[in-house]
Amino acid sequence: MKLVPSMDLRRGNVVRLKKGVDGSEEIYPFSADAWIEKLALAGASLVHLVDLDGAFGEARQPALLSYPKRFPGVRFQLGGGLRDADRVKEAIDHGFIAVVGTLAVTAPDVLSAFRAEHIVLALDVSKGEVVVRGWTEASKRPAEEIFTDLRGRGFLTALVTDVEHDGLLGGPSLESTAWVASFGFDVQASGGVRDLDDLAALAALPGVTSAISGKAILDGKIPLDDPRTVAALRGLL
Repeated sequence: MKLVPSMDLRRGNVVRLKKGVDGSEEIYPFSADAWIEKLALAGASLVHLVDLDGAFGEARQPALLSYPKRFPGVRFQLGGGLRDADRVKEAIDHGFIAVVGTLAVTAPDVLSAFRAEHIVLALDVSKGEVVVRGWTEASKRPAEEIFTDLRGRGFLTALVTDVEHDGLLGGPSLESTAWVASFGFDVQASGGVRDLDDLAALAALPGVTSAISGKAILDGKIPLDDPRTVAALRGLL
């Protein structure tokens, strides 16, 4: 089990949203650069970035694209607004692993031009449905059909967020995470992770290989100086 720190950026600020709702952000009093440096010092080798401006249909935050070169010891996933092939290619060309949600669900044929290892599927669920476009719309296709189709296309890694749990520190949705993993994905669990005990619970689920945490790390509920955290950041939990 690997712990993957998450950082959401909105108009240049490090923020956290509640259930993905625009306008619900809590702004943190430090820069993205300072936080990445702190994560890297603690041993993080993979960081998940979300461009909330892009997710809400606004212009991309240009500073984001420089991170893979500026922090060569860290691999970055990038999500938020990757809704056409050009945006996906741009992210990959800049050294990111592209996190693709809406496009993967609504037009999966577009992803055939990319190698599977460069793509993480963002399969966001709410009350048994897959949600898209920044969690504002439910997909018209049944969730099981979407999962089966994407796994059949050779995509292996899925980032699963249960929207009802995101940003609330109420514990992860073990049921939703296990549901998606049952289709044969290597799952990154996201949403609701409160502490290291939650990571242990997720690690017990077949197919769950990592967990993303934003608020719990940002708020110190998962302390970066805890030896267990250091081990989790290195994938040794």
